[in-house]
Amino acid sequence: MSTIFGSFEAAKSGLSTSLLQLNVTEQNIANANTKGYTRQRAITSAKEPNSSNYLIAPRHSALVGQGVEVTKVTQIRSQYLDAQYRKLSSDYFAGDAVDEAMTYLCGVLNELDEDAGLTVAIKNFYSALNTFTSDPSSREYRTNVQQQAQALTDTFNTIYNEMMSLWEDQNASIKTDVEQINAYAEKIANLNLAIARATQAEAATNDLKDELNLLLDELSEYVDIEFEFKANDTVDVYVGGHLLVSGRYFNKLNVTSKASEVDAITAQIAQLNRRIMAAPEGEKEAVALERSALIEKLADYGFTVQEETGGEEGAVSLKLPNGRYLVNGTQSFSSAQAMSDLLPMDQWVAFSQNTVSIDVAAGDGTEPLDFGGAVKGGRLYGHMRMAGSLDKDLQGIPFYMNELNELARAIAQDINDIHQQGYTYPYDGKESRSGINFFHVASRQDEGGNTIYDYSTLTAGNLRLSDEVKESPFNIAASDKPIDLSAGSTESGNNLNARRLFETLSQNGYYDRLNSIVADLAIETDTVQNIKTTKNTLLISVDTQRQSLSSVSMDEETTNLIMFQQTYNACARVVTTISEMIDTLINRMGV
Repeated sequence: MSTIFGSFEAAKSGLSTSLLQLNVTEQNIANANTKGYTRQRAITSAKEPNSSNYLIAPRHSALVGQGVEVTKVTQIRSQYLDAQYRKLSSDYFAGDAVDEAMTYLCGVLNELDEDAGLTVAIKNFYSALNTFTSDPSSREYRTNVQQQAQALTDTFNTIYNEMMSLWEDQNASIKTDVEQINAYAEKIANLNLAIARATQAEAATNDLKDELNLLLDELSEYVDIEFEFKANDTVDVYVGGHLLVSGRYFNKLNVTSKASEVDAITAQIAQLNRRIMAAPEGEKEAVALERSALIEKLADYGFTVQEETGGEEGAVSLKLPNGRYLVNGTQSFSSAQAMSDLLPMDQWVAFSQNTVSIDVAAGDGTEPLDFGGAVKGGRLYGHMRMAGSLDKDLQGIPFYMNELNELARAIAQDINDIHQQGYTYPYDGKESRSGINFFHVASRQDEGGNTIYDYSTLTAGNLRLSDEVKESPFNIAASDKPIDLSAGSTESGNNLNARRLFETLSQNGYYDRLNSIVADLAIETDTVQNIKTTKNTLLISVDTQRQSLSSVSMDEETTNLIMFQQTYNACARVVTTISEMIDTLINRMGV
């Protein structure tokens, strides 16, 4: 290009390019504090001389280009740092969810309080037993044993119920997490569609991509993800190797549990009870048949219920073998709560815990997403672990509930085995007798008429005194032989059985068991917090690198603003100069 008008075009391109660069700089400055905004840069290149586009070109080296052009406006960010950030974010928030639950569990056990906690309750109970051995005939000492035993069972019950409440919160959080993940997946799919349309129309997509990347950051808090950007700037997202988002389509995550399915059935049965009670006589039979079909469906879940009639007219109540109701007239109850002492802990978790699955893209069903398998990070992982893990190496709330249950069973069975061999103190005309349990335990009769005690149904949540001991402290068996108040010197019996009760503390190591539970919790909590702190440090480090690369620097943008302004002014000066040259060429040449 060596013509005067060619020079004018080059200067004009510099003006338009500088103006666009100023607009990009202005956009960066305006969004300096916008969350998720990525700074932008106008990428420029020199225009080639026209002669290079022809087959026959001048054979000399005095050719100059046609100026400058903006090839694209790009974002300054690193996909590598984004991937690192999202992986660390998933790890951190998984640890954060576990840490919150573990810290709460530490507060529930409350072993740092010298005036409360399970250690204090056990200590007070055995201290009362020790005092009791000095005078088994004392009503005061007997009452003290009874009251301290009651305090012990209340402490077990309270701790277990708090653990159950925390478990329910974690189980509910799984559903909340899944709802949030589905919401993010839908938004990402919609953005993919918007970006694809904008790309097809050759429109700007940078602001849409900012929003897309921010959603990926936020999604990584809830579940660990893998992502892949396509040529048209849309993204595919995977969870545990399963496709979550592809283009404008997304696969939903689903939450279900056997307990929720049973609860839905029992709620319908309670509703049908209400309908039967209110229906005219001719319609009751049809509703009752519908209700019977639902009751039969409960057998598919592997447990039996006993039907009870009576009470409210036409209503049927459903009772479990442990005496708890699933339906009582027009009211239904949580099956997870009702079956908490009916199933072994692992079976109860499998029955009650919310499980997660993902739709298959082909529409042929769902694929399960297990924690530690498909789900390895994010809040969802933390809540799934705390609600479902019985593993000692990966402890969850059921692990500690099970440990507490085993301690409660051990104390109850050891005390009962000794207490049944002793004899009560006669009172109110009742004779001294043996075979009485100190703590309540479910029992049944075998074929030979012998009583079989089932300690498997005893939990820290239902531990309580036997009806006899609760009725009167004189039913505490302290003597190893019958007591006859009319037998002279032997009227008060002896304290041998009471001493055996007291000696179970040192012989069977309840403190050691409890200390093991507390130590496991303390060590696991400390480990989780240390890992969380490390992940947080790494997360902050990577985010700092991301921000240094992608965020807006006011100093840099101010420098660019001055530079582009000066470039614009210089190009304008070139245009002015060329204008003067044209004026000389046209109006003054030859004058």
